[in-house]
Amino acid sequence: MKYRSYLNGTALVRPIGGAVGNFQTRLTARHRSAQAFQSGGQQRTCGRPQPPHTRSRGTHPGIAAAALLYLFVGPLAFGQSLNSILSRARTVKAPGSGMFKPDDNAHPFGTSNGNTSLAVRNGTVTLSNGTVLAGKVWTTLKTPFRVWLADIKQYRDIDIRLIKTIRVHVLAAKQIRDWRYQQEGSDIKNYSGKTRPRISFAYTFTMLKGKPITGTLDAPLYVRAHGHTSDLIIYKRVEGKLGEKLSAVVYVKSVTLQVTPAIAHYAAGLTRKLPMIHWRKMLASAHARN
Repeated sequence: MKYRSYLNGTALVRPIGGAVGNFQTRLTARHRSAQAFQSGGQQRTCGRPQPPHTRSRGTHPGIAAAALLYLFVGPLAFGQSLNSILSRARTVKAPGSGMFKPDDNAHPFGTSNGNTSLAVRNGTVTLSNGTVLAGKVWTTLKTPFRVWLADIKQYRDIDIRLIKTIRVHVLAAKQIRDWRYQQEGSDIKNYSGKTRPRISFAYTFTMLKGKPITGTLDAPLYVRAHGHTSDLIIYKRVEGKLGEKLSAVVYVKSVTLQVTPAIAHYAAGLTRKLPMIHWRKMLASAHARN
């Protein structure tokens, strides 16, 4: 019972009530002294008049302490437990809940951003099984193809708006054996008697301007044809299912994108003169005029 009374807060009423009473008496004495000073009387400390700002400043911490004491100890002093306070708490919805609207630029169709709409190209995607998908072609919006160039050991970002064709090269294709550990925690592997296909690829990007770029990458590729969207992936390396043959693996074989006047105009706007050569020509023409 004693432990329960401490949880309910009733055992804290007497000591807390005494502390609050003493604090209230001090606060009243300070308030009266401040009123006496405002009415014309001056309080002296060590024979010297005390400035008004030093006397009034001491009341602010007392008021803050009284407010904090009431907020934290008040409910316990009146016998209210934490469970009773939480049971009466109201449930408030998060700001803006139920009013979420998706960003139009996140969807490839119907966007008002001209540069983003150009990232959805008209083209044709041919798969290794002979299937041809013709329609809208795009990748992750506002994300270029990041191609690894093995000869210079660097990445190269390629914008889909600057690509004409993508051709695949099969670097290696073989059936690999399926090995499994003899038991959990063992270093011994046993051949299961089954194989799976493994194919490695490289891709050549033919650009609107510049030389072709050949490298490896992993990137998504979406094709919207006849009202259906196909989710494809340009793989760096793909492994088939267990027991599957190499001829059964389906992958992207080629991509041909249509070059529209809008795409050509966008690519032409990216061409800029070298700053030093440009300024030298301007200075030479200025000297010639003078």
